[in-house]
Parts: sequence; structure tokens; C-alpha cells
Amino acid sequence: MLLFLDTISDSVESKSRLIRDRLMTIDAFRQALQSERLMSFVSMPLEVNTLPLFSNLSMIVPYCEAQEIVPIRILSLDELEPSGTGKLLEPNRSVRQDDTRRVALEQIDVVLVPGLAFDHVGNRLGRGRGYYDRFLRRLPADVLTIGLAFAGMIRAQVPHGEEDHPVKIVVTENG
Repeated sequence: MLLFLDTISDSVESKSRLIRDRLMTIDAFRQALQSERLMSFVSMPLEVNTLPLFSNLSMIVPYCEAQEIVPIRILSLDELEPSGTGKLLEPNRSVRQDDTRRVALEQIDVVLVPGLAFDHVGNRLGRGRGYYDRFLRRLPADVLTIGLAFAGMIRAQVPHGEEDHPVKIVVTENG
């Protein structure tokens, strides 16, 4: 999958735009975005670009603490900083230390989930640490989980086990 992503690097932005357009056709997504009850990963290079979703709205983003995802509200992209590894953007120290920014799971309606591959029933291949699988398992059953992927990342079957937790739908540039 990483090799595939390298081959599409020139078209990531145009494909991401199509995926964001498709998201806007999902009523639950639009409502969660408008009511600021949407949680989204902050995209890294070669992932579906989620950053345009953050414009002019507060957004719930994941922060990893003690091997678990903690949902935290940011008010703008300016509140993000490079992580220790520099690969991803995460809430800055003052946001992370502000307990009023932590979001209860019951205050989330939709979660956008990254992955390296997905299958047609929502199983996902992540980056191997299980953060999202553990997080998705903790969510209330009525939360809509949406995997974001490029069409070439959809496979007939993705390896999965008892510890893995599928998403409810997957959105690509093709559907």
C-alpha cells in the first residue's frame, strides 16, 4: 500500500477533493460538521487531505496519550504543531493540558478514520499500533465511522482479527 501511495502522490490533492465532495453528500457528515460534532484525523502526506475541513470551524481531533486516542477540540489549525517524530500534526501543549478541550465520546456523531487499506465490509489495515481499533471499540454504537481512502486502497479482503474494529462505511473518490 505504501508503494501504491507513492505512485499517486501527484494526484492526492485532486482525489482528496473528490472524496471531500462525496462526504458532503452524506447527511450525517454534513450535520456533524455544522454542529461541530465531527472528529477527524489530521492528514499526513499521502493520506486523504482532511485539512480543508477544518476551515472556520472548531474540530475534534485525536491525540494519543498512554497508548489511547483522546478526542480534543481545536479552534483552528494554528493550535496544531508537529509531533515529536514530526510526521503528524497534533494539538499543541496548551490545548492538550486544557481539560475543557477534551471531548466526551457521547459528544461525537461522526469519526473520519485513516487507513492504509480497507475492504468492502469496513475492515481496515492501519499502521499497526491499534490506536483506532481500541478507540472505535469505545464509541457509542450510533456514532458513524467513515474510513477515507483512495480507490486503489480498497481490497477484496483485509487481514483482520478479534482486536480489529471495522468502520461503518468507506468513502473513496469513486464512491
